[in-house]
Amino acid sequence: MDIRRLRIWESRNATIMTNDLIQVVIEDQGGMTLELSTLTPQGGMVNAHLIPSYRGTGTSVHSDDNNLFWQNSAYLYQKAGSYFSFPNFGPEMVEEGQPQEQSGYTASSYWMVDRYGTDPEYGGVWLLSSIRDKRHGWRAQKIDMLLPGHPVHYSAIFITNESIKTITANAVWNNEIGSPFLEAGCVINASADSWITGPPSIFNNRLAEDAVFNDLKKAPLKGGGTVDLSEIPQPIGRTDIITGRISKKAELGYSSIINPRMQMIYLTFFAGPQHQGEDSIPMNFNSFLFDFGGKNTTPWSLYEGGISQQYSINCASGTHNLYRGLEKPDQLLDTDTTFTLEPGQTKHLFYGTAFAPYDNARIGGNFFSAEQHEQGIVLKRTKSTATISADSNFEALKGLAKRVLHTD
Repeated sequence: MDIRRLRIWESRNATIMTNDLIQVVIEDQGGMTLELSTLTPQGGMVNAHLIPSYRGTGTSVHSDDNNLFWQNSAYLYQKAGSYFSFPNFGPEMVEEGQPQEQSGYTASSYWMVDRYGTDPEYGGVWLLSSIRDKRHGWRAQKIDMLLPGHPVHYSAIFITNESIKTITANAVWNNEIGSPFLEAGCVINASADSWITGPPSIFNNRLAEDAVFNDLKKAPLKGGGTVDLSEIPQPIGRTDIITGRISKKAELGYSSIINPRMQMIYLTFFAGPQHQGEDSIPMNFNSFLFDFGGKNTTPWSLYEGGISQQYSINCASGTHNLYRGLEKPDQLLDTDTTFTLEPGQTKHLFYGTAFAPYDNARIGGNFFSAEQHEQGIVLKRTKSTATISADSNFEALKGLAKRVLHTD
């Protein structure tokens, strides 16, 4: 187990955390998890996370001479890997006279590193960081943790409303996956039981708009017919977003990408709605943004009208209305797309991201269920199973939060 600070670029710093199975690199800017890497069955290390070709390396987009290339967006300038969006999940906008950054203040701004160290009870390493939005009156604290023998990056978020007004918000955990792990033939899965496609888009998309469907293998196309979204194609010059409602009876929420050729799985997991309490940040939806080359504008292409340089998937989970932000705080698939924080209230979220090889080759054809067991999360495909060693109830992370944050 190891944890230390690392300089990425000039004025760009990060924390690197390692255990016996995985390595995680978390940048201060945006709290971006640039790297979640592990050893492949073939013997090399591979990072599952997307590092966009356009990612900036300067101090900030506002000090970069080419800031228009990134559309003056701090989020696009520093985006990579996994990150948390709050209080807005959508385009930059103005709400009640106050600006809301693209994909949220948490993904656009600087996280202060408060403390880091080792945990004597569970033997893990941890990082505590925080961010405060004085304009809107809230504060967020984040704990990142690794445990021995678990191929899992554990994270906890605590958000406190320090204002005298009720805050209405989105909260979404994004996991941007790219090559070399992501390739044609990968398969996806999620805990949602009903899906809806995105609204009319400025990007080149192929799915019918605002269409409801129940099977990832039969998503409706614009021109009629269906397409199997569960299997990843080669770059096709299209970009689409779908959102799926997680059943209120679900005990475990999850999303996954499996690479059957590498025999590896990337799995996110969190408490399902059945186990989310009043002080939980609700995780009502799974979402997938299929970015297979449909964005022909900067920064995704080198020039306006150029060829998109991006081939990725964003596996997101949280509470939101597709990518519409806070402009549509209504319901989607009969489920709330926002939540509220009352003055003085704190809400929390515990989230796990696993990246590991698996032994049973049949899991490469996708699994039919994911279950919590004492030894971890068990993926089942008829009589075939694969187990990911994990603290699926987040007992170690909850215990650490009580000691570090003095939570009840």
